[in-house]
Amino acid sequence: MKRIKTSNDKSIYYLIALFCITTITFSASAEWAIVQETDPDIRDYMSITFTDGKTGWVAGAAVLDDFENPGFIGYTFNGGKSWQKSEIKIPAELTGIYFLDADHGWAIGQKGMIANTTNGKDWDIQISKVDTTLRSIYFVNKDVGYAVGENETILSSKNGGRTWKVLYGGIVGNVGDDETSMFNAIQFLDESTGWIAGIRVFPAKKQQKTIIQKTTDGAQTWTQQETGKEDIIEDIFFIDDSTGWAVGENGIILYTNNGGKKWSEQTSGTEETIRSVAFADNNVGWAVGGDFGVGVILSTTDGGESWTVETQKQKMVKVHVLDRKNAWLAGSSGLILKSE
Repeated sequence: MKRIKTSNDKSIYYLIALFCITTITFSASAEWAIVQETDPDIRDYMSITFTDGKTGWVAGAAVLDDFENPGFIGYTFNGGKSWQKSEIKIPAELTGIYFLDADHGWAIGQKGMIANTTNGKDWDIQISKVDTTLRSIYFVNKDVGYAVGENETILSSKNGGRTWKVLYGGIVGNVGDDETSMFNAIQFLDESTGWIAGIRVFPAKKQQKTIIQKTTDGAQTWTQQETGKEDIIEDIFFIDDSTGWAVGENGIILYTNNGGKKWSEQTSGTEETIRSVAFADNNVGWAVGGDFGVGVILSTTDGGESWTVETQKQKMVKVHVLDRKNAWLAGSSGLILKSE
C-alpha cells in the first residue's frame, strides 16, 4: 500500500486512512489465533491432528526427556490450550500421526515405528516388520490401513495394525547407485483407491524425479502419474476422487481435477518447501512449510488458482482441517495456530 501524504489542512483524511489501514491489518492478523507459542518442554513437533474442535494430538520428538525413547505423543481435550504427554516409551522419533476417530489412532516414525491407540490415550507398539523411517499413514476404517516411507516402503494392514504386511521395499540399504523411491505421503478414499507421493532418485545419473502413483486395487499394483517435475513431494490431499493437490520442494503446488491423469502447477508465491496441504472443500484450503527458522502459511479461497502467503519465525510442519471454521497449524518448535 502506498504511503499516505498529508498536510495540516487534510489531517482528517489522514486519520480516516490510518483507521482503515489499522482495521485491515487487524483483520488479516486475526485469521489465526495463537493456541500455543512454543512447547514448554522444548519438544519438536512433526504432526498435528484433531477429531473435533476440542480433541487433538501432536507427535514428534522429546529428546530432552529421554534420549533412548525420544518419541513424543501429546493430547488435548480443550482445543490445545493445554497438553498432556501420553505415557508410553517410544524408542524412535515420530514423523506423523493419524486419527480415524476420537479413539482409533496411529503414530509412525523412525526405525519402522508404529504405535496404536484404541481409546485416544493409551498406546501400544505395533510390529511393522521394517526398519526404515515411515513418513505417512492412512486408515480408511478401523481395520484397513496403509503406511509408506523410505526405501520404497509400502505396508498394509487388514486388522487395525495388529499385523502388518510388507507390500514393497522396507529394506535398509547402503547409499549407492541403485535407484530407489522415498514415499512421503499417502491418502486413500476407500479400501481400493489411493495415492502415494514422494521422489524417485537415480544416484548414478545424479537425477531425481517427482513421483505420484495411484492404485485402484488396494495397493497391489500402482500406476505412475506423470508430472514432468523433479521436486520432492512432501504431501498430497484429495477432496474427492477427482480433485487433489500435491505440495513439496521449491514451493511446488500441483493440482488435478481428473484423479491425477493430468497434473498442472499452481503458483504458490514462495520458494520454501511446502510440507503439508489440506482443504475444507473444493475452494478453501491451506498449506504450510518453510525451513531453517523461516515458516510460511499459504491460503486459498479459489481452489488454488491464487494463494496468499504469510511468513512465520519457525518452520511450519503440518496443517489439519476439519472444516472452514476448524483448522490447525503446527510449527516445529511447538507453535499451534487455530483458524478463527
